[in-house]
Amino acid sequence: MANAPLPLATTPNTLRWHVRRTLVLAWPVILSRVGVVLMSTMDVVVVGRAGAEELAYYVLGFAVIDSLVAVMAGLQLGVPVLAARSIGEGRPHLAAIIWRRGLLFSVVIGLMAALVWQGAPWFFSVTGQEEDLARGGGAVSALLAFSLPFIGLYLVSATLLEALEKPFHATIAVFIANGVNLMLSIVFVFGFGPIPAMGAWGCALATVITSALLGLGLAGYVRFVLPGRQVYGFGVKTADLPPPGNEQRRLGYAAGASYGLEAAAFAGITVLAGLLGIISLAAMGVLFQLFAVTFMISFGIAGATQVRVGNAWGRQDARGMAQAGWAGFGLSLVSSVIISIVFVLFPEVFIRGLTNDQAVIAAALPMMIWMVMALLADGGQTVLNHACRGRGDTWIPTSLHMVSYWFVMLPLGWFLALHLGGGATGLYQAILISSLISLIAMGSRFVLLSRRGLPDGPQKV
Repeated sequence: MANAPLPLATTPNTLRWHVRRTLVLAWPVILSRVGVVLMSTMDVVVVGRAGAEELAYYVLGFAVIDSLVAVMAGLQLGVPVLAARSIGEGRPHLAAIIWRRGLLFSVVIGLMAALVWQGAPWFFSVTGQEEDLARGGGAVSALLAFSLPFIGLYLVSATLLEALEKPFHATIAVFIANGVNLMLSIVFVFGFGPIPAMGAWGCALATVITSALLGLGLAGYVRFVLPGRQVYGFGVKTADLPPPGNEQRRLGYAAGASYGLEAAAFAGITVLAGLLGIISLAAMGVLFQLFAVTFMISFGIAGATQVRVGNAWGRQDARGMAQAGWAGFGLSLVSSVIISIVFVLFPEVFIRGLTNDQAVIAAALPMMIWMVMALLADGGQTVLNHACRGRGDTWIPTSLHMVSYWFVMLPLGWFLALHLGGGATGLYQAILISSLISLIAMGSRFVLLSRRGLPDGPQKV
């Protein structure tokens, strides 16, 4: 079987082998993750040409939806973890059942979130945003919320393909979606023929349409077109018992809470930036796109690391679990350092690529160095987080995220940016400090888990 893992006795248990295997799996996963973020990055590029006000609407409106997408990504984490473990156990035919469970779960949660978030304008108003910003950003956010069920379809299918070590299928789909999204954004933002210019709201409409095409298309591909799909249980019946549904949900609840807490805290940072004014908010949003693209490289390595750790667990390879985790961390660190050096050497080139508003460019340039240092720490902590989850750890990483980002980053961001008058630069300083704390905590946790050896069973936390 092409995707069956090597037996423990024949597995080359060296760090070099783990690095190579992680890279083979990671690079298409990285492209897929970067492709997802590029959709919002290109939205910022397009809306950034419509003026600082429209850009501020989009940055504020997108921030909360982005945190909900993170929750969706966490809730389906049981899909790749259990699928990878089943493959490691030599039972790949259980993947279809795991996928179907995740699909239903994500769509239901996405629909519920979309309906609740129709109150976005009210939320921004009560958090102290200016009336015009609350109205414009709220309208964008309420529309973007309808993309959530479709993003759920995409995430479940994409992460299953990653667990099957077929991530390039999702990569192709997301880059096709980028092209569609860019064309629709240009048309809807600036208008074309009978279509009026809709600004930031039009950009959100393009995202919803593109998300629907992407989610439905990839789910259909997995179910009906994927080569060798019968091997993974699609279209065939099996008497073999799958992993318990409550374990899949347990992994999802913990990861959803963890991802959601971190992303919601970052959304809170954006809300704080809104209190500093439209220019500060727009500058924060521009730099955050550079931050997010770089972070997604680490996030892609993290996804591959999680699969590699899960495979090692399935074949009962304690040493391999530890080596897979540290190999992923090292790859993330090296890639982040290289990109950070480029950002530091040519900061204005990247900022001007996202906006031509001179006031926004002037506000963003001094923050670049703090953003660069923050992304180094944030990328490393997410890889170690996924390494812990790949071996079945659940609520401890969630608790560590809560402490780092809610008890440290948000209060510190308010203190540095608003109380001490550090402005948006103070917000990035808070991100740096909290990410360093999370990195140290996650690294210590993975060291402890590695010393324990193999988990006692699937319920081990």
